[in-house]
Amino acid sequence: MPPPPPILLSAKERQQYRRHQFWNDHGVFRELLYVNFHEVGMGAYRSAQPAPYQLRRWHRRYGLRAVLNLRAPAAHEPQFQLEQEVCDALGMEHVLLHGIGSRDLPRREQFLEAIETLERLPRPFLMHCKSGADRAGFMSVLYSHLQLGQSLEEASAQLRIWPYGHIRHANTGILDWFFTVARRQALQDAHFDLRRWIAEDYDREAILASFRPWYRLDWLTDRLLRRE
Repeated sequence: MPPPPPILLSAKERQQYRRHQFWNDHGVFRELLYVNFHEVGMGAYRSAQPAPYQLRRWHRRYGLRAVLNLRAPAAHEPQFQLEQEVCDALGMEHVLLHGIGSRDLPRREQFLEAIETLERLPRPFLMHCKSGADRAGFMSVLYSHLQLGQSLEEASAQLRIWPYGHIRHANTGILDWFFTVARRQALQDAHFDLRRWIAEDYDREAILASFRPWYRLDWLTDRLLRRE
């Protein structure tokens, strides 16, 4: 099956989509205050949803070859159209990864797909979600542990309130809780392998049921920050 033709927006479409991205998708905060861009290591970077000019700037500065979009937007959505147009113009691979949430855990098949995606992406690459705090942090922990060889404890520093904005005591803390459970398993097994554990013994429902967030902070992530 041949690849889809490159996206080339009209000036009117581009202006309309940028207006939506800036105001409706809260780009005003990412572009004027904090885009949450950081290096993870070995050619991997993380950020919030980039505006087209930001993506172009990072491509020039860091030589990005791919973008891993954790928001997995539909093809008609403005942020997809804008990002795909830039990737097409600059020759970057634009990868959409479904099933990674900020208040949930991926199913086993989605988990393994995410790990395989991190392995095959050409470097340097950028991974991003909407705010750069939760889904980008979760994938950065996986990358730091599985690709950079960091311990689970060290890699989990990718899920912090500073400088990333991740709030572990709200419902988004389920992402931290997964790695807490994994670290407990590692303490019981000297030969613990995270990928094998996910493939063979990962019990998503049990981990979700055992998580206890501090619900008083959910208003912060859901209403004020409007995290996806």
